[in-house]
Amino acid sequence: MHMSESTQAASGRLSWRGFLLLTTLLLSLAVLAGCAQSQVRYRQERVSRDYTYIDFTQDTRPLTFVSEVGGEHMSYYKVLAFEGDRFRVTVTDLEGKTSSVITGDGVEIREGTSMNGFQRIVEVQELETLFSIELDAHPYARYRLGIEKI
Repeated sequence: MHMSESTQAASGRLSWRGFLLLTTLLLSLAVLAGCAQSQVRYRQERVSRDYTYIDFTQDTRPLTFVSEVGGEHMSYYKVLAFEGDRFRVTVTDLEGKTSSVITGDGVEIREGTSMNGFQRIVEVQELETLFSIELDAHPYARYRLGIEKI
């Protein structure tokens, strides 16, 4: 079967458009992947609990999360850390009042110097640990959480 010149031209334009669309899509995905926080290893969102697992061993840039808690909904940020690591954890209320607790085996927790909200310095004493930052509010709060390896 022989295609006419107009059909060949139309299919050429279509494939060129397809190529442009595919290229644009791939570039967009690459940009989005580059914007993702590489320290976040796993995230699980449930009806009333969110869990985020963080690892600073490959990338030590500070992390910032903006989210909401309230009622029965709580957020847990679990940070993998090793002996001698130090972290600054800051929670700033954007709306409402966030309750913040840091727990973990083998860590020493000291108050920080922030005037704008909750700040703690976490120092790891054990060979390895997974310390937890737990956030909740009643009835509702919107917060900014900063975690910085220092």
